[in-house]
Amino acid sequence: MSSQAPAPELATIVIGYRAPAEIVGAVRSLREQSVATDILVVNSGGGDIGALLRRHGLDVAFVEFEERLYVGAARNRGIERTRAPYVAFLADDCRAAPGWVERRLARHKAGAPVVASAVINSKPQNLVACAAHLSLFMRRLPGLPEEQAIRYGVSFERGLFARHGLYDETMATGEDSEFLLRLPAELKPAWDGDIRTVHLNETRILRLLIDQYQRGTNYGREMHRLSGKSLRKIARDVLRQHRPARQLAMAGLSGDELIQTLRAMPILRLSLLAKAAGVLMAADSRGKSVIAPLSRHGVRP
Repeated sequence: MSSQAPAPELATIVIGYRAPAEIVGAVRSLREQSVATDILVVNSGGGDIGALLRRHGLDVAFVEFEERLYVGAARNRGIERTRAPYVAFLADDCRAAPGWVERRLARHKAGAPVVASAVINSKPQNLVACAAHLSLFMRRLPGLPEEQAIRYGVSFERGLFARHGLYDETMATGEDSEFLLRLPAELKPAWDGDIRTVHLNETRILRLLIDQYQRGTNYGREMHRLSGKSLRKIARDVLRQHRPARQLAMAGLSGDELIQTLRAMPILRLSLLAKAAGVLMAADSRGKSVIAPLSRHGVRP
């Protein structure tokens, strides 16, 4: 009589939009983990995610929606449809590095209800990818000490959603920040640089600049909504990230990857300029500019 394998203790919700081909690699990275995780793919915007998964021999659960879902809504649909005691998320352009599931469960079972993770570069020898990675994840580099790390890429004890609600489904970006801010101080995520998510970074400079511009537009809109800062102030803050980025790279990276990243600093400057330009073009949900008015002397009143 064969014994049935125990149910996975971690559910991982893989989020896709329009069934992107990259999601196949995300799912495979979870299937290759040393400890099993319950995988649910949540796809919105069409594209036939079931056919894509079947073509690649991936027999995993999925749910899809013809309408577009913001990430908060996709997270919620996954939470509602899974049952494991812990919940994690993985984007289609990311990969779970070896030990991703095992290490998360170890930290949760050691008493951490909320666990944050590091992000590593998919192409550490490519200068454009190094600049892209630093612009996006300078505070999630694996070697950073706790006091310098920002706590994202989070997995949760499931009961937290019953006590504190689900994600805001109306936000285009920033739904994870909004949720974490709702949690009491004692539930601040535990940082673990050994839990590593691989991000598929852009390797072509023009595509990087376009991506950063688009990210800047979304970032400016959400930061203005959450903080009330003018877009000019937000854009200036973006441009000032160049100096701390270098310092954080030296704290969070080592060896050849650090050398390549330092060589990529001029490209990082360009990417921050593109992001700042995107911030300045942001508008609120009614299409109205939210740039603070300037006096005729060029100084905000």
